[in-house]
Parts: sequence; C-alpha cells; structure tokens
Amino acid sequence: MTTGSGGGATTGSGGASTSTSTSASSGGVTTASGGDPNPDPANARTFDHRHASLDGIPASCAEALKSGDFVFHYAHRSHGFQIIVGAESIEAKTPTYAFAKEYCDVPQQEGAFLMWDGMIGTDLIPGEQYWATEAGINDVRTILGGHPEIRYSMWAWSSEISEQTEEDVQRYLDVLDALGQEFPEVTFIYMTGPGDEEHNGVNRAERNQQIRDFCRDHGKILYDFEDLDVHADGERHTTTVGDVEIPMQHPRYDVETSGNTEYEYTHTTQGACENKAMAFWRMMAELEGCAQ
Repeated sequence: MTTGSGGGATTGSGGASTSTSTSASSGGVTTASGGDPNPDPANARTFDHRHASLDGIPASCAEALKSGDFVFHYAHRSHGFQIIVGAESIEAKTPTYAFAKEYCDVPQQEGAFLMWDGMIGTDLIPGEQYWATEAGINDVRTILGGHPEIRYSMWAWSSEISEQTEEDVQRYLDVLDALGQEFPEVTFIYMTGPGDEEHNGVNRAERNQQIRDFCRDHGKILYDFEDLDVHADGERHTTTVGDVEIPMQHPRYDVETSGNTEYEYTHTTQGACENKAMAFWRMMAELEGCAQ
C-alpha cells in the first residue's frame, strides 16, 4: 500500500535508547558516556527523498565541491555502493558532476568530487571494520589521523540492519558520537539502513527510527537511506508485517517488480541509485554552504 509523502516512519517503541558503559576501545571511545556532553538538537539536519534533486546546486557550488579542498571517506557494503554507482551514472550524463573514488586511498584526479572508498585494505566494510570492534575503530583513527584532508566520514548499513538489537544500534550511535569528539574537524554522517528487508522488517524499521531519533535529539547529520528507498513520485510505500505497518522499498525500485533490472549489483535499479547520488550531492552542497 502507499500513503502520503510524509517523512520517516515511527513504528513501535524502537526509538528508545539504552546506555552501556562498555569501552569501545582502549583509545578513548566509550559508548554512551563518551560522546558530546552538550548536544544541540538545533544542529540536526536530515537529508532524504526531499533532497533527491540537483536543483539548487549552482554551477559555482558544483565547482567548489570539486575543488579538491577536501576528501569524503566512505565505508560500505553492497547497498551503500548505490551512492557511488549513482554518482558515476550522473557524471556520465552530466559531466558537471564529476566524481572520483579511489580504493582505500585519496583519489588523485583533479576537477572531481573526491571520495576515499573503503578502509585500509578493502572496500567491502561490515560494521566490525568501522565501528563495532576496537580494531575497526582504530582503523578509522588511522585513516583520519593520517589524512587531515578528509573532512567527512560515513559508514553505510546493508541488510544487517534488520538483525541488529537496540543495544547494537546504540553502540553504533555512541561510537560515532565519541569519534566526532575525538576528531572535531571531521563531520561524521549517520545513516539509516536500506528499506528493502521484509524479513525482520518491523525490527529494521524500529532500528532506523532509533537512528533518526538520536540524530534529531543530538544535533547530528543524517543521510536517510531508508526514506529514499520508500519514496517515489510523491508516494511513501508501506507494507504490513504481522499487524504493524512499516516503510518498504517502493515497487519502482524493487528488482522483483516486473520490468525492473538490477543495476551494478546494488539490489536496486539505476533510478534508485541516481536518487541516492542526487541526495548525496545536495547534502554536500548544503553542508559546504553553497546550495541555493
């Protein structure tokens, strides 16, 4: 079923957070108590289906984003690759939006948006290699400490979001919060997970809402991947699991829908990937202060 074009879903009681005092690493990141002691909700910004357009990005802004003044660090698995292949598809159609990624390194291309793709030795990054283990957190430290040109860092959920507990997601939130304090010159961008899982779909929707609630309450930057999955043509698509209505990937982007073709092994269509990339470009334009 589809409903109107509202924002993020609220399902069940998944927005509540729990705290733990478990140390995330010996280097100072501590969950729950190690983040910003004075969060300002006024700083919260969410980028979602409302931003899936290149309108409002003047040519001068696109050029500024391609100046090479900063690098974007991005770790992901297959779902997260949608942003990258979408950006490459947009570049092929509109060279103004030149985009360069490099495997586990800083791209050397000039005149393009620069993205470090992956971590230190791979570009297929589960949570354990970024936020969920001491080793992963220390790899983030190594990359950021050795590359001051990195101004942003983001990690993308894949289908594992459906299997996470409330405590798991709280750890993700707390670790990023604490890393943001450790690296104040780097903006950590939070993400919701994809909206295409019906198995454990109620838990998936609750965990994504937990992330939204935290970002809203703590003044964080959120790229709302699930929201982009479930919106098309002004409609927000939902399904019912048990007796709970949850957001669900729109049939326009579902490769199981007749006539749809999977694009570059991303679990979705070319149009969905381009939407993700347009929202990414618009997010960067607004964060860099050059959008109209």
